[in-house]
Formats: sequence, structure tokens, C-alpha cells
Amino acid sequence: MLTSYTYVTMQTWYAHWYEVDPGRLLLETDAMRERFSGFELIKMDDDRLAWTGTLETNSRNKYKVIIIYPHNFPEGAPLVYPVEPKIDVWDEASFRVLHQYMDGHLCLYYPGDRTFHTNTTAAVVVAVAAAWFGAYECWLASGKREWPGPAAD
Repeated sequence: MLTSYTYVTMQTWYAHWYEVDPGRLLLETDAMRERFSGFELIKMDDDRLAWTGTLETNSRNKYKVIIIYPHNFPEGAPLVYPVEPKIDVWDEASFRVLHQYMDGHLCLYYPGDRTFHTNTTAAVVVAVAAAWFGAYECWLASGKREWPGPAAD
């Protein structure tokens, strides 16, 4: 006698933040279009959303960046990665990277200070990144001796 069995496997399904809260995506899109109209919203291979564009500093240097929304947005802040030119903030004196994480994304917020809030938009993150590039250029101009402003350990 043959018996047929149906096997059910457990799968975890989840919706992306932009599917759960399309109003938030509209807020993000409107804020970016208003303040950084040259940036483009893309969907990455892993279904995360990201903005790509170029920032120009007061000294007219241009930095191509990608701002990637984490899966847990808006609880987690978007990450800003410099694309071109390659940025490497290596401090010879301390033998460590300054104001940048090992994977290359910029350190824009002091960890744990609650500067980033769930209502912070990508447009604010891009503005903070623009200030970061200004500080980076001051650091280079100082001969890589001084980063303007406070630093986290």
C-alpha cells in the first residue's frame, strides 16, 4: 500500500520596510528630490533600496556616494559609502581608520548618542555626509594631523 505524504517546510516571509510603509517611502523620495535632486533611487540585488549620486564640497571636489537603507530602516540609519574617489581615512599615528568603518561606510553619528532618529530621512543623512566630506578635506589639508570636531573612541 502506497501512502502519500505532504511535507510542509517552514519559511520566514517578511516584507521590506518600503512595502510595509509606502508612505515613508514617499516621504523619503520627496525629501531627496527637494534637497538632492541629482540622486537616483535604485533597488539593489538583495532588494534593499539605495540612493546614488554625487556630492560637491565647497572646494569643488566631487564625491560619488551610495546611501543604502538597511533592512531594519527606519530603526537603523542608512549607510553612506564613498564610491569614487576611494576614501581611506587611515591614521598612521594610531594605526586605525578614523571616522569610517572597516567596511568603508562613513561614521556620521556618534554611536549611542541617539542623534539618528526614526524620523530622520536619507536627505538628512546625505547632508551630514556632505559635512563629513568637508571635515575630510580639512583633515587632508592639515597633513592628516587633525580631524575637525570631536571623535568617538
